[in-house]
Amino acid sequence: MNRTRALAILSVALVTPLALAGCSTGTPSGNSGASDDFAIDGTFSVAIAQDPGDLNPLLTNLVAAQVVNAFAYESLVFVDPETSEMQPLLAESWEEVSPTEVNFTIKDGITCSDGSEFTAETAAANFNWIVDEANGSPLRDSIIPSSAVATAEGNVVTVEVPEPKPFLLNNLGGQAMVCDAGLEDPSSVSAASNGTGLFEITEVVANDHVTLTRRDGYSWGPEGFATSDTPGAPKTVTVKVVTDASTTANLLLSKGLNAAVVSGADEARLADLDYKSSPNLSGELIFNHLAGVSTADVEVRTALTQAADLDSFTDIITGGKGERATSLITVEPKTCAYDSIADRLPEYDEDAAAATLEDAGWAKNADGVYERDGQPLHVTLVYNNTTDTVSAASEYLATQWENLGVEVELKGGDQGFLVGSTFAASDPSGWNVSVGLNLQSNTPEIFIPYLSGPTIPEGTNFPSIDNQEYVDLTAEASLEVGDAACDLWKQAEQALFDAVDIIPVSVTPYKMYFNGATSLVAPVAGILPAGAIRVLK
Repeated sequence: MNRTRALAILSVALVTPLALAGCSTGTPSGNSGASDDFAIDGTFSVAIAQDPGDLNPLLTNLVAAQVVNAFAYESLVFVDPETSEMQPLLAESWEEVSPTEVNFTIKDGITCSDGSEFTAETAAANFNWIVDEANGSPLRDSIIPSSAVATAEGNVVTVEVPEPKPFLLNNLGGQAMVCDAGLEDPSSVSAASNGTGLFEITEVVANDHVTLTRRDGYSWGPEGFATSDTPGAPKTVTVKVVTDASTTANLLLSKGLNAAVVSGADEARLADLDYKSSPNLSGELIFNHLAGVSTADVEVRTALTQAADLDSFTDIITGGKGERATSLITVEPKTCAYDSIADRLPEYDEDAAAATLEDAGWAKNADGVYERDGQPLHVTLVYNNTTDTVSAASEYLATQWENLGVEVELKGGDQGFLVGSTFAASDPSGWNVSVGLNLQSNTPEIFIPYLSGPTIPEGTNFPSIDNQEYVDLTAEASLEVGDAACDLWKQAEQALFDAVDIIPVSVTPYKMYFNGATSLVAPVAGILPAGAIRVLK
């Protein structure tokens, strides 16, 4: 796997497309404006924190790319933001024929941005393209089962798998669809688009912005969402790359941005702006298990966890506005709802932390630093320093660990730095713990290739986790459906937490602030459905 592809695969949040609108709404005013307030052919700008990279939706899980692609691409079904029920989008209807077969009936009259017709054959070709291992899609097995076979007859696409797969309808129905020319030449949509969405990409300037223009004749979106002629639907959309939180807030206040997610101290300056919020994983500790690094030892991971009060960490990283996470699944609507963390993690106890290390053969040297076999216990903590709360939480961990007797090196940078230091690191041994790189989703199976299996560079298991119990339980869960599946997914997560492999710590209601525009629904991970946006006069 090359480094460019690797940067495109990892996301700050691994969000399945079906989740993009599945969230309740909320603003201080409690409304999204009246039609008389909406501008005709206005402009809308929204911020992302890093360059989106490759924009081909079949080749990326990067949330920054999903923010862009939500304007240009659509899925077969849509989730109602109030009820979490599926509604027609590209498909007018669907049927779970059996636990191993799903049918979708495609609407007539849907066109792509290049003028071609979107058909059942196009939908089937998307699924088969993802499944083809030669194409290197990160969605293979994380979203679309590698065993899936898609066929089309008339306006019906049928997807079959040899054995039951959990959340099959949700995952198939939520997959963004690329039109035929984009499938034939995937590079043609790396810095452009060819989808059925309300907008098409017209300009890409790396590390600066992406511009999209509204299409004519669009009329098949979810009920109540925009067509090409709806008042308030913007004529142009600009997705701006803004890496600094304070700069983002400044642009919002000056209407240099119409929408952006802002957290931390800068929120105080935005108190007069409307917002919509959605729950997001705000704090997660990911440990590097690569052979030879200190955190490959479970005793070290355990001691580091015992030495830090995760309740205090939560209060710091959320600015007092969040709460402890209860599982890896944090995005609404959740396919499984359970608490897999309760009573699984080592409790905060500094004396116990010291005992854990000493029982594992570590002893303090004359400088008060633990060492074993002549080597000091060294931990490199990499973190996102673009927000004050993440920086403060990372410094809290460093202080607690230094007080324990650990030699700690703090390395901070923006999100690109964090991805480049972990997932796409030229030296995978150069980090031990990350803060600010949050893996989150509304469905548990998406985590499998990131937390098990082949490691970097052959695979996507960047923490080099080798937990056979997790592997076995996820394999069992993949064969079940309903409550039985969710119970096994819960046990699989507990296997990770029992071994202190990864710790989702905190959830925060992140707010997307608006100035000069609004949305009919709340964002998920900063992602807004195109048809929900309304520009104000």
